[in-house]
Amino acid sequence: MRLNIRDFAKIKEADIIVDGITVIAGENNTGKSTVGKIIFSIFHALSGIEDKIVDERLKEIESTNRLILQNFFSSLDISRSLIGSNVMRISRRINLHLKRSLDLKKDISILEIEDIIVKCIKRLGNAAVPADLEEWRDTIRELIQNTNEILCLPEESIILEVITRSFNQVFHNQINSLSDNKSMEASLELEIKGRVDQILFQQNTCKHLSDEINIMHKAIYIDNPFIVDELSGYNDLNPMSELLKTILTEDLKEDVFDGIIGTVRAKEKLSDIYETLQSVVDGEIVLSSDEEFYLKNNNFIEPISFNNLSTGLKSFVILKLLLEKGGLKEKDVLILDEPEIHLHPQWQIVYAELIVLLQKYFDLSVIVTTHSPYFMDAINLFSYRYKIDEKVNYYLSSTEGHRIVMQRVTDNIDLIYKKMASPIQMLDTLRYELNNN
Repeated sequence: MRLNIRDFAKIKEADIIVDGITVIAGENNTGKSTVGKIIFSIFHALSGIEDKIVDERLKEIESTNRLILQNFFSSLDISRSLIGSNVMRISRRINLHLKRSLDLKKDISILEIEDIIVKCIKRLGNAAVPADLEEWRDTIRELIQNTNEILCLPEESIILEVITRSFNQVFHNQINSLSDNKSMEASLELEIKGRVDQILFQQNTCKHLSDEINIMHKAIYIDNPFIVDELSGYNDLNPMSELLKTILTEDLKEDVFDGIIGTVRAKEKLSDIYETLQSVVDGEIVLSSDEEFYLKNNNFIEPISFNNLSTGLKSFVILKLLLEKGGLKEKDVLILDEPEIHLHPQWQIVYAELIVLLQKYFDLSVIVTTHSPYFMDAINLFSYRYKIDEKVNYYLSSTEGHRIVMQRVTDNIDLIYKKMASPIQMLDTLRYELNNN
């Protein structure tokens, strides 16, 4: 996978290879996080887009058809409860028939829409409503027109709106360059196996999509260990955290077999990873009767609430949950924004090893941003130990004037170490001055 960025937010240009592990290092406020957010936004918007559009069309059809039916039944001398049940039964039946046709990727003509609606009305079989279809004539016409209008909305226009919303939720309506008035167009090109998606933005709106890639995998963005404190809550979260929360908590109360294949498969493949993970997160993650998450450890009298875990431990708990719930699938994209921030240097090394192992066994595309020399060095060394060094790429982000560029330094990562070492050199200089005064 390759991402080309031109004039997007603060980034003037970047050409990023995402194949294995991609490490982006640099000082604060040099656009490191932007790359991961772009990848997340593209995947979040376009993964399974056709099915999402079908679901959204059906949702809108059912909602608007209910209003039409509500007006019709309200004109009759029947009880409110009967009005509600009739509206629900007809609207749901219409959608069920439409979904069957749409699932077969079949275009639906107006005559077919009319046939579906009439059949659903006839099947109502309720003595309290008119049996003569002539009395339904205007309502049937409204239902047909409404359903047909929604089904005929151009898919391209819907996709452009989806992309616009997805990116603006992540970038807070600041997609186009804020520092270069000449750059009126932001350009993204995502290439996967020779196929290219090109996305163009003007005035924070997606104006063009050249769509060749069928994105089937998901992108998981992790930038905040405190998400584990929100697993049992209902707070508003950004799209990245909301998706992560959904993955970590879905099917918690479902059948015992839900997700079991993915979980067992992960454990079978990653026995060595679990051994490393258990050295940090020793215990079992449980959901209590009060719907709170706890870490159950034999060394303690009672389970520990997630809220009482150290911030560093929460980082590992997220990975443990993802693995135990089968939330990570092969060829998914895992985006880690400065994961070392809350980790002691020793745990940075353990976390780096886990990242390398996850990439190796799941064939993930991993994007990591960092400004820790310990963490980057650990990724570099473990990639050699586990023989995936050829699938690791390094980039140095820096500013040129008011704009940001990203340089691929895979063959010369010393450039990153020099950048990271400059604060240490400053301290050494200060120490020398103090000692000699």
